[in-house]
Amino acid sequence: MLRICFVHTPMCSVQVEGRNKFWYNFDKRYYAVHSALKPTDASIWELPHWMIWLGGVLKSKGFTDIKTFSLYTAVDILTGLDQAIILKDIQENPSDVYLYSPMTPNLHLALEIASLVKFCFPNSINVFGGVIATPQHKQIASRAEVDIVVRDRGEIALPELLKALQGNQPVENVKNLSYKNKTGAIITHSKLYSYLEPKNIPDPYIELFPKDVGPKLRYIRQNYALGCPFKCSFCTIQTIGRKPNYFPVERVLNEIKQFRAHYGEYHNIYFGDETFTVNKEKTKEICSALRLTGNITYDIQTRLENLVDKPILLMLSSSGCRWVEVGIETLIQKSMPIHKQNTNLMKVKEILFRLRDHGLPVCSFIVNGLPEQTLDEMRYSIDKVCSLLEEGLLHASYFFGLVPYPGSIMYDKPECYGLKIKHHDYKYYNEELVPVYDTHLATSDEIYKVFLEGVQKIGQAMSSQPCLGTPLPVEFIENLGKSLVHV
Repeated sequence: MLRICFVHTPMCSVQVEGRNKFWYNFDKRYYAVHSALKPTDASIWELPHWMIWLGGVLKSKGFTDIKTFSLYTAVDILTGLDQAIILKDIQENPSDVYLYSPMTPNLHLALEIASLVKFCFPNSINVFGGVIATPQHKQIASRAEVDIVVRDRGEIALPELLKALQGNQPVENVKNLSYKNKTGAIITHSKLYSYLEPKNIPDPYIELFPKDVGPKLRYIRQNYALGCPFKCSFCTIQTIGRKPNYFPVERVLNEIKQFRAHYGEYHNIYFGDETFTVNKEKTKEICSALRLTGNITYDIQTRLENLVDKPILLMLSSSGCRWVEVGIETLIQKSMPIHKQNTNLMKVKEILFRLRDHGLPVCSFIVNGLPEQTLDEMRYSIDKVCSLLEEGLLHASYFFGLVPYPGSIMYDKPECYGLKIKHHDYKYYNEELVPVYDTHLATSDEIYKVFLEGVQKIGQAMSSQPCLGTPLPVEFIENLGKSLVHV
């Protein structure tokens, strides 16, 4: 039986002036609407869900010798990995196959870990997949430390690959793969497996991590649906542009029950669906079931135009919804049809008023540096976000720099958006760093200067007491800046 090890690649952290204050004020607002919280000594926002997901798939196919590396916190972008820690992890987890699913800005760290794996165990197989490996499958497969890339979804391809590695079938028969042949040429199977419907995806391997990981988590991620009908210019999720396909409600509730039994009954649930409320009937179905349980609080992400119906808002507020994340991206109307299609900014205040009246705190996603905007327009968008925060219409807001990630339309066709991408060193494709592009209206340095101003302004706008939630006790506020969990 093959020994399999999942590798969780750490993310790079960047020191940005004003960010500590930003996150301090953000957390005050976040925890004000998530009751009964307590500091902890770690900062792991969530479990790497892809491991639990694919771990369940592999178990269902008879692969049971499954391990994981330690869950790392962020690595400083300047100092990089602590190789002594990585080598210790590798030596404690000798395996035949190591599985990686890095994001774009930590791809270089995953490749470094893969090199160390090859140094320790030259005959092991390094398999890459995920949101960066899919669009860059040939380039990544050409790397000496990478043996095979699984592109697109892996629920069928990965177990078929492992069967091939056991000698049960030729590797060249397995779809979705890119790899080097004996001469070093890159071979890519031209066909992809069809997607499994959610109801047919095996149950997750919930116990993959020990129970003592639970108190280190900010929340437990759960999915109700796979797929998003929208296709934003900067999005790289591999199920975008697809009609959402839903898991059975009974399965969703049972998974939540099992996750909380293992990692802590107190945990809040974060639904990772890209647009949780896009299907009204399905939204009502899950909300009705959650309301009947009576003991689950949860967060969602969706789009503003999918939050206009009063019955949906009533269902959310009465079923335990505590946090609504919406991808506004910018408050410049001309950008909407270019990137978001349907958002009418004239109605933003009206919708936010309605959400607040239903007791639903809204957190926006805002990006800086959209290429059709002047520097003054970027500043205007930031100021409008601050106004919404100060008026109590937005409860909180994320704020990041735009990155044209591989796999997005913006990366594939930058000239269509007025972008000039300066390089393809993905280490610097980071939402906190100087942009990797210039536009016809601004340089990367000019855009970054506005970004730094925005961190300061939005962080300050979140410093006041929000309209919703419970004020935090003094001893609690003193511990902000650390990861916090429910008790």
